[in-house]
Amino acid sequence: MSSIPNSGPSLPGGRAGASGLEQVNSWSRDVRFASGCVLMLFATTHFLNHAVGIFGIPAMEAMQLWRHGFWESKIGSVLLYGALIVHPVFALLRVAQRRTFRMPMREVLQIALGVAIPLLLIDHIVATRVQGTLFMQDESYHAVLRRLWPNLALSQSLLLLLVWTHGVIGLHFTFRSRDSYARWRDPFLLAAILVPLLALIGFAVAGREARLMALPPELSTAQQVDSFNLHVTWAKRAFFGLVGAFVLFVAIREVRARAVGAITVRFVGHGVRKVVPGFTLLEIFRRFGIPHAALCGGRARCATCRVLVLDGAADLPPPGPNEARLLRRISAGENVRLACQIRPKHDLQVQILLAARQRGAGPSGALDPDSGIARKGLTVMVADLRAFTALSERQLPRELLTLLNRFYDEMSQAIAAHGGRIEAIYGDGLMAVFGLDATPGRAASAAIAAAGDMLRAVEALNREYATALPLPLRIGIGIHGGQAIMGAVENESMGRREITVGETVMIASQLEAATRRLLSDIIVSAETVAATGRSFPGITSYKIAIKGRDKPMQVYGFGGVPEKVVPSKPEENAPRLKQVAKAGSDKTEADDNTG
Repeated sequence: MSSIPNSGPSLPGGRAGASGLEQVNSWSRDVRFASGCVLMLFATTHFLNHAVGIFGIPAMEAMQLWRHGFWESKIGSVLLYGALIVHPVFALLRVAQRRTFRMPMREVLQIALGVAIPLLLIDHIVATRVQGTLFMQDESYHAVLRRLWPNLALSQSLLLLLVWTHGVIGLHFTFRSRDSYARWRDPFLLAAILVPLLALIGFAVAGREARLMALPPELSTAQQVDSFNLHVTWAKRAFFGLVGAFVLFVAIREVRARAVGAITVRFVGHGVRKVVPGFTLLEIFRRFGIPHAALCGGRARCATCRVLVLDGAADLPPPGPNEARLLRRISAGENVRLACQIRPKHDLQVQILLAARQRGAGPSGALDPDSGIARKGLTVMVADLRAFTALSERQLPRELLTLLNRFYDEMSQAIAAHGGRIEAIYGDGLMAVFGLDATPGRAASAAIAAAGDMLRAVEALNREYATALPLPLRIGIGIHGGQAIMGAVENESMGRREITVGETVMIASQLEAATRRLLSDIIVSAETVAATGRSFPGITSYKIAIKGRDKPMQVYGFGGVPEKVVPSKPEENAPRLKQVAKAGSDKTEADDNTG
C-alpha cells in the first residue's frame, strides 16, 4: 500500500494549476462553512428571542438587550455582516463550479432555499437595521411587532422557516458522515423542530400583545418611505445581478467546454462515456445515472465516492489537502482517488469501489448510504451450544429441530427481558447486542444478567429433556463491550439484513471460544465488568491472547450462573478486581501457554 502524496511542489504542465485550484476549493469550502455557522448562530439566538415571546414582550426585550450586546458590538457586527456577504458569494461560487445540475433532491432544495432567502431577508434587514440606523427608528420588539403583525406575519414566518431549514440541512449533511454525529443526532433533531416551533408561537403571542398596546400609531415620513424603497431596490438589483453573472458565467463556460472537444471515460461495469473536460468524476456519475455512493455530497468529507484509477492516473493532478488527508485516514491504496475531487482532462478508466445499487436510486442516480449506518458503543454477546455435532448425530432430524426451536425461544426471551436484541443465529449459536438505548454501564450489566438467565434456561431444558437427551446441553457465552458498526447489507438473493460488525464482535466471539479451554460457562472482558460498576463474587481472572492484539486481554470467568451482583462504588470495585486478578494470574498464564 503506497502512501498518498501531499500537495507539494509544482508539477509540470497544468498540474500545479490544478492542485492550486483544489487548494482554493478547500479554502473556499472552509470559509463558506464558517460563515454559515455564524449566520446559523445568529438565527438561533434571534429565534430563541422570539420564543421568549411566549412569556410576554417584556421578556423578549430583556433578552434582546443581551443579544444586541454581542451582535451590535464591533466583533459581532463584523462577523454578522461579513458572513452575510461572504456566505452567499461563496455558495454561488460552489454552484458555479458544478458541471452538471443532476443531483440529489436534498441538494436541489438547499440551493433553492439559498436563492429564495435573500428575496425576503433584504426587506427585513432594510426595515429594521438600516432604517433604524438612518432615522433612529425604534427597533425594540414592541415597535417592530406592531409593524409586522398581522399584515406581514405570514411572510416573516415563511422567512424564519426558510432560514432555519436551509441551516439545518447544511449542518446535517456536513456532520452526518462523522462517527460522533450518531451520539447527538437525536438531540439535534429535537432542537431543529422545537426552535422554529417555539419561535413561531412566541412571535404570534407577542404580536397579538403588541397590537393591543395602547400606543400612538407610528407614522413614516415620505423620506423614510423613499429611503426604504431605494435601499430595497438596490439590494435586490445587486443580488439579481450576482445571480445573473453566475448564469452568464455558466453559459460561457459550457460553450467554451464544448469547443474544446470530448474525452473518453471508461467505467468498469458501466461502459464508456464521452464528456467535455471540466466535470468532476462524481458529476459524470450523476450526469449519466451511474449508481454511486456519495455521503457528503462531493465535499471531500467522506470517502464513499472513492474509485480506483486503472488507466490515466499519471494525467491527474495530485490530491488537494482535504482529499490527501482523507485518503491517508482510510489507508487508501495506490491510484485510489475521490471521485468528487478529480476533474479529468484526458482519457481515464476507473472502477467504482463502493458501488451503489441502481434499484431505488433517485433522479440523479445517486444512492445515499443507509441512514441507519452508525458506529455505536454496544455490549456484544456471542453464545454457542457445545457438543452440537455429537448431539445432532444422535437425534432424529425432527427431534433436533424441535429442541433447537425450544432452545432459541428460551434464549431470545432471556435476552429480550434485559433489553438485548439477537442480531444473528448461525446453526448452534447466536449473537446478541445490548445498549441500543442504554448507557455502556447498563448495557454491560444487562448482558451479564441475561447470560445468567440463559444458563438457568439451559438447566431447565436439561431437566425437561433429561430422558430424551444423550448428553446434557451446555452453552458457552462470551461478552465484550466497545464500539461496533451497525447497518444493513442487501442484495437480490438474500434481501435485506441488519448486521453488527467490528473488533468488538470479533473479541466477543474469541471470548466465547475461550470458554471451552478455560472450563467457564461465561467469559467477560475486564473492561466490561468494570463498566458495570459492580463486583461479582466467585469470578476467576484470566489473561487470554486475542488475534490482532499484541498484549493479552484481562478477562473474568464465571463457572456457572453469576451470583447476585453487589453494588459498589468504582473506587471500591477496582481493588477487589485487582485482588481477584492477582489471585488467578499464575494459573492463568499457565492456561494460556498450554492453550
